[in-house]
Order: sequence, then C-alpha cells, then structure tokens
Amino acid sequence: MTTIIVVEPHTLFRLGIIRLLADTLPSAELLSMDYESMETGLQTRRCELLLLSVPSAEACMKLLADVRRSLQPNAVLLMAESHYALPAIQDMPAGVMGHLLKTATPELMAATINLVLAGGSCFPSPAPQRQPTSMATPTNQPSSPLPSKAEPDRLITSYEPERWPPVNREIDPLDEARLLGLTPRQYEVLVLLARGMTIKGVARQLNISSATAKAHAETLYIRMNVHNRNEAVYRAVSKGARLGMPSSHMEKAC
Repeated sequence: MTTIIVVEPHTLFRLGIIRLLADTLPSAELLSMDYESMETGLQTRRCELLLLSVPSAEACMKLLADVRRSLQPNAVLLMAESHYALPAIQDMPAGVMGHLLKTATPELMAATINLVLAGGSCFPSPAPQRQPTSMATPTNQPSSPLPSKAEPDRLITSYEPERWPPVNREIDPLDEARLLGLTPRQYEVLVLLARGMTIKGVARQLNISSATAKAHAETLYIRMNVHNRNEAVYRAVSKGARLGMPSSHMEKAC
C-alpha cells in the first residue's frame, strides 16, 4: 500500500489536501501532521511520498533536515505559496522530486503527485512576466533604455507576501463566536489553532499563560462537542465559520 504523509502547518489547508488525495488515490494510506508533530518523531515511519509545506527557501533546508530525522520518505514534493519561497533547482537536496504551488488547481496537484509516485520529477519554471508594449522609436532618435535597476525593482515590488490571517472586513469574529457558541477569547484561540499554532504559540500570541491557553482550548472542545483541534476546525467550517480566512481560501482548503 502506498503511504503518503502531508506536513502542513495550517489545519484547513492540510485537511483539504487529505480530502483531495483520498478522492484521487483511494487505496493509499494518508497521514498528516504539522511541524511540531514532525519534530517530535512520535510518528516516525517510512513513506513513498512526503508533501512538505515550506514557508521560505531558508526554512526549507532546515525542514528537510528534520524530515530525515523524523521520517523516511522515498520522495519529497515541496509545496509553497510562490516560487520565491523555493530553493533554486540546483540547490535542491537529493530526494526532492518536485515542487508545487499552493495556488495550483486540484487537477494539477493530482497529476504532479501521480507523476512523482511513478518515479518522475516535476520542477515547473515561473511563468514569464509579460513586458509592456512600447511605441516604436523613430529611427533618427536612439531609444533610451531604462536604468539598470528598474527591472529588479519592478520584480521585487510586484511580489507581496500574503498576510496571515488575510484581511477581510466581511468576517465578524463576534458573529462567528456566537455561531459556534464560544466566547470571543475561545474563538481567538480556535482561530490560532486553525493556523497550526501550538498551545505555547497561542499563549505568546494572546499574551496569556500556557495554562490559560490550554484551559480555553479544552473548554471550546467541550462546548463544540469535539475531542481535538482538527475536529473543532472541521465542525466550525461545517457550520459556515471562516476562522479568519476569506472565502477564496476556504474554497482551497475544503
């Protein structure tokens, strides 16, 4: 049986990938975890394919080293928000057989995974940027090239890293808290848990103690009649909550 492990810090996106894989490869054994679970090594095992989410090229190398300590994948497929977050192809460590953008369609993701499982590799290049069409310059007047730094500046300013959670004024946290039967503070804890944060991370973010953050988490689980973070997020989404994400992200995750 083919075993595929998904390492993705954001719970909603992780659940969305597992759902897609379940539809695409119904006979495969599917496992998922966040960064913390991967580092503990409690789920150490071999797998045919590891889908590894990377936030940046620098973090990628550390995560791959952690993967080799905790997991034993035959092949690794990197996932990132953009090509800027991926190492250069010539710097890819052995075992990395491809990369995939998180903006890819479900069909492209499924095709890439099947290609890597079949022993192939997939390293698509960034789409070339379209140059603006300029008016013809009279032959008696030499053209004036742009300053050498203009093109790099254009490339840099055209890329804006996505803020998390994305800003969306249509989302009212108080309405969603009432929808889920939670207090505003419990809702804040749930949103941060959905982002993949640990209890300690939630405590730091909200400037409360770890014991208080844990108490909020346990209470919201009781109120939502669930047993863990994944069940809480799934229950919230099934009731129509967005947990700080706009509708476009919810479509990707679900």
